[in-house]
Amino acid sequence: MTQKRLLIANRGEIALRIIRSAKEMDLHTIAVYSDVDTDSLHVKRADESYYLGGSLPAESYRNIKSLMKAVEETNADLVHPGYGFLAENADFAKAVQKKGVTWIGPNAETIKSMGDKIESRKLISKAGLQPVPGQLKPSRTKREALKDANKFGYPVALKAAHGGGGKGLRIVKNDDELDENFEIVKRESEAYFGSDQVYVEKFIKPARHVETQILSDKFGNHIYLGERDCSLQRRNQKLIEESPPIWLSEYGQEKLREATMKIAKTSNYINAGTVEFLADADENFYFLEMNTRLQVEHTVTEMRYGIDIVKEQIKIALGNSLEDFVVEPRGHSIEFRINAEDPNNNFLPTPGTITEYREPMGNGVRVDGWVKTGTAISHFYDNLIAKLIVWGVSREEALSKGQRCLEEYIVGGIPTTINVLSDVLKTKEFKEGRIHVKFLEENFKIKEIEEEISTDRPSKVNISLDETGSPTLAPQPPKKIGMDLTGSIKNPGIVTAGMQGTIMDTMTKKGKKVKKGDSLFVLEAMKMENVITAPINGTIKEFNIKKGQPVNKGDVLVEIEL
Repeated sequence: MTQKRLLIANRGEIALRIIRSAKEMDLHTIAVYSDVDTDSLHVKRADESYYLGGSLPAESYRNIKSLMKAVEETNADLVHPGYGFLAENADFAKAVQKKGVTWIGPNAETIKSMGDKIESRKLISKAGLQPVPGQLKPSRTKREALKDANKFGYPVALKAAHGGGGKGLRIVKNDDELDENFEIVKRESEAYFGSDQVYVEKFIKPARHVETQILSDKFGNHIYLGERDCSLQRRNQKLIEESPPIWLSEYGQEKLREATMKIAKTSNYINAGTVEFLADADENFYFLEMNTRLQVEHTVTEMRYGIDIVKEQIKIALGNSLEDFVVEPRGHSIEFRINAEDPNNNFLPTPGTITEYREPMGNGVRVDGWVKTGTAISHFYDNLIAKLIVWGVSREEALSKGQRCLEEYIVGGIPTTINVLSDVLKTKEFKEGRIHVKFLEENFKIKEIEEEISTDRPSKVNISLDETGSPTLAPQPPKKIGMDLTGSIKNPGIVTAGMQGTIMDTMTKKGKKVKKGDSLFVLEAMKMENVITAPINGTIKEFNIKKGQPVNKGDVLVEIEL
């Protein structure tokens, strides 16, 4: 029989993870890569590789045209999108399927309906389930959003209708904050997801973030694979996930199982999927969204159930039935995200070269990573270095194993989240399972650092524990991030990036005359937008940026000529 050819439309950790499973299934693996990833491990480990284009995601991993050319020229039989980039892009899935190539995931129609926050809310409501209180239509204007917010009562969340991963999301506490953030969310939504639709949703506080895992085949069989607690977050992005949630009662488990199975059946779901819920203190569950793809934290479920979800995805896509699929959960598993970020500087990304790299080992320990000593972490992509997953017979054993592994884990050359993860495990709240989505923001101490002249820097995050093992309360929120607009004395018209971020919008171009204080561009960093203005009067000599472009600290972005 001819060996089937699998193209992995992704990079880094998830590309390597898919390659490993595919090779064990005797599939021919095809990696794709950008300029930055020429020497990446996923390129070296695949049986074949294909060059996509430049470093920007829009030029490579988010470029449907380039990816479809890769599918065609490599004669791929299957495409696995991983997570992120185009994993939940219905147009990409449709293009793959139109070529007669097997898409490893749900069909394009399901991706479109469940990926649209508003449409998915409508479907869930028709199924008799309760989403987070919010609109079933987008708020087209700021006036409509204000009306919706006052209807549900503050605080509310302004959310991108097609968003995810914490992007295109702002929590607002009053009319003034909504007024300030509405256009920002619209702009982020357009930049990240290609749509500026925004809707208003009630913000549940304090809330726990819990999600459920399913596998579904084309014959109508749906397998429920338990729950994961994903409440430990910063900037609406997860840092620690565990299964099962320690706080979840048997009654709560049954409610989540019933809701998940109803969603899977109502949506005619096929392949692997994740349903996300918010839970209040009384175990009232509110549908949040469905991720029509492999989830980053799928490894937590794999460790607890002893399965390979990627292999099951491929089998389902090839037409296999889940009728005889039987698994039972055992023990407790926890995942820690090792990111290139500085917890002592508001979790700012820290691109750079890894000078030393050593992973922890031992029974019940798994590391899904993509780096080695000498790997350069680029500012163009997500800063996830690896996922550390541990398993124990009990939660206590898993926690002890996790603490030991974090102490053994060495990443030299750049700051990472390793130390803060270790500190979190020591808190009384985490040990007792009393974590909520705003735990880090509300309980960890935040201090300002000294400012440089004409420069606003991010606040410094210092974590300290009191005698009870609990973090001290935050006396103040972090400062808004700005840019150094002064340039040097010799070059007052030079505008450089004061920190890593993404260009969200541009308001001028090369050759245009500007006055001091005129808006040049919008820089998003750490989920905060900064309107960068001209430091002098003059003419734009160089304008080295475009919408959607990531920039690194120190990059020369604009030059103004007197």
